[in-house]
Amino acid sequence: MYRGLYNAVSTMNTAQKRLDAASNNMANANTTGYKRDMVIAEAFPEVLMTKINGTEPTRPYGNNAQVNVERDGDAFRLSSEGGFFAVNTRLGNSFDKAVAFARDENGFLRTYERNAAGEIETKYGNYILDAAGRRIQTQTENIDVDDAGRVTDDGQVVAALLRRPGGQIIGTMNSGVRLEKFATDFTQGSLEQTLNPLDLALSGKGFFVVYKPDSEDIFYSRDGHFTLNDNGDIITQEGYFLGSVNGASIMVDGENFAVTPEGQVLVDGEVRDEIEVVDFANLADLRKVGENLYRFEEQYEPEFIEPEGLVLQGFLEESNVNVVDQMVEMITVMRAHEAGAKVVSIYDEMLNKAVNEIGRG
Repeated sequence: MYRGLYNAVSTMNTAQKRLDAASNNMANANTTGYKRDMVIAEAFPEVLMTKINGTEPTRPYGNNAQVNVERDGDAFRLSSEGGFFAVNTRLGNSFDKAVAFARDENGFLRTYERNAAGEIETKYGNYILDAAGRRIQTQTENIDVDDAGRVTDDGQVVAALLRRPGGQIIGTMNSGVRLEKFATDFTQGSLEQTLNPLDLALSGKGFFVVYKPDSEDIFYSRDGHFTLNDNGDIITQEGYFLGSVNGASIMVDGENFAVTPEGQVLVDGEVRDEIEVVDFANLADLRKVGENLYRFEEQYEPEFIEPEGLVLQGFLEESNVNVVDQMVEMITVMRAHEAGAKVVSIYDEMLNKAVNEIGRG
């Protein structure tokens, strides 16, 4: 009886987080270089439910154990009506009749997500289990899955995925959804020409490097709305120094300077310095720290790659927030929250009757 109450409350909690993210996106729709937040939710692990004291066998799946296999590059999508697939999550083992996975860098089969570039990310994925409940590790990238749900590694069968439990299993059940994490959409916003020589924008992938004058902490930003301090250093609106490839600040004489698309700073036609622009393969590990800045969590190291972005002087990158989409998101989330609240109210009335009327009888 209480399980439906848990489902409703978990839906309301997740809806509240989605509403917070959408509200924050709306508030920063005009913030230079802002990247919208997204809420990633997932279902609680699905548990196999067993029939207690049952006399008739119950099978929640058909006799046909064939597995439908769809391949998308290095990723696999499996489904079957003849059994269950098992996944090892942080909250326990989950069972479903469909699963999607890819091979991680250590050879394990894990669920995945795609980043803004459409590339497969398995770092935060859950482990796929075989029919015996063990994690599956392959030795080569030459893996495949046949229509019986068997995984082959370079032609050799290494695991069977389809699990067909006993006759007393009646199906799966979970406890609703929960917040998995906040993610950032790093797609580029539109570019607006300002003609201000201190306004810089990155056309393409990459980040400016900025740092505090009295700290060794390094931050990254797409906000190119810069200004000058009293010493002629290029700084952000909050006072962070724009980093140079030499590891120092960038000083110019007044506003009579130019910046090339490669980031070179020219004063009177001569190269004075070069702006440091960086990019990362592990963008998912970047976290917002306020003031439109990003940094890596302590447990993760930046995986630098060659930046593709060009520096445009006299331009600013606008926020990548679509106001109309966020309005629709807010309306949808509010309706989901209201529906959950109604379910909780109904359960409250049922429990009240159970305590005060059924008990009295």
